[in-house]
Amino acid sequence: MKINSNREILIKGIQTIQAGVSAKTGTIPILQNFLMETEDKGVKVVFTDLEMAIKHYIPVEIKGEGSITVPIKKFMEIVQNLGEDSPVNIAVDESNRISILSGKSRFKLGGAPKNDYPVIPDLDESNSFKVPAKLLAEMIASTIFSASTEDDRHFLNGLLWKFEKDAFSLVATDGRRLAIASTKKVKAKKDFKVIVPSKILGELARFIKGTGVKDADEVTVGLSSNQIGFRLGKTVFISRLVEGNFPAYEQIIPKSHEMEIPINAEKLMAVTKRAAICSNERSGAVKYTFKKDALVVNSASQSMDFEDEVEIDYKGKDFQISFNPKFIMDILKAAGEGEIIAEFTSPATPALLRLKGREEQTYIVMPLRTQ
Repeated sequence: MKINSNREILIKGIQTIQAGVSAKTGTIPILQNFLMETEDKGVKVVFTDLEMAIKHYIPVEIKGEGSITVPIKKFMEIVQNLGEDSPVNIAVDESNRISILSGKSRFKLGGAPKNDYPVIPDLDESNSFKVPAKLLAEMIASTIFSASTEDDRHFLNGLLWKFEKDAFSLVATDGRRLAIASTKKVKAKKDFKVIVPSKILGELARFIKGTGVKDADEVTVGLSSNQIGFRLGKTVFISRLVEGNFPAYEQIIPKSHEMEIPINAEKLMAVTKRAAICSNERSGAVKYTFKKDALVVNSASQSMDFEDEVEIDYKGKDFQISFNPKFIMDILKAAGEGEIIAEFTSPATPALLRLKGREEQTYIVMPLRTQ
């Protein structure tokens, strides 16, 4: 195998698949390698940790066909430290030694044959559907932060993907907050409910945003009984689905509310950030007190306390509720500019937050009890 490439193209290509590097890959030596194989006027690079896999194509000049698995961390270290202007020549000999040549620099490292690498399944397109790439990245970004990162409840470590009644939804919860993004712009062949690991979705969204997709670009989604695959252009992401039953989240969505208050998202973000500085890190609560035309925000810890006030359009009776400030800031970060509509019933019941003009996104946050 012999290929010639540009340093920057190589770095970008390997960074796309490098997401698969995890703690698991350290326990099985071959999983510390990636597969590099000449195919279709370029090289296909593949990386897996057995839970997920990413296949990507890098346009290179092929001088000799073949395949090899390469230690990913050492290879990246080498390529990143080569001279910027010289082309990179890569050759593999019969004993699986990889030569990397650039300018006067020459590196040699040991690889392993393709046969030693796990076989990665192809995208199952028998039950596939398409999602506009930009829309999918937005739906992931507006929900993924609400998924759990605790391994003991593995079914919360993913996002529910649901197609029902002509609506496609992504849902994430960690038991204390809930995020829902829905759209009618996606058409699937049949209804489904699957739990997709957060890790693959985070990498997929990052790839979509970093690729400079056009409005017309679509992601092909392939579903089978135990795996999901995504294809954008020639890049494919494959992942196992999460087993288990996603909580019946519809039951906690408030059906009615006593108060509906519009709040400027940027002002609320700024004041919540300030309040978070003074809240106790572990059990930190920020207190929001709604008064006539004003929102008073308080927080305190053993050594600090904070108070600030924001003008709002509120004419009702005084009302006080406390939240984990991180939960509020995560929602506001996803919301960006504009107006948040906050719906409350009591200080002890879940609050519903919507983004004005973007009714397809819904957030539920459990309040904190404060002494």
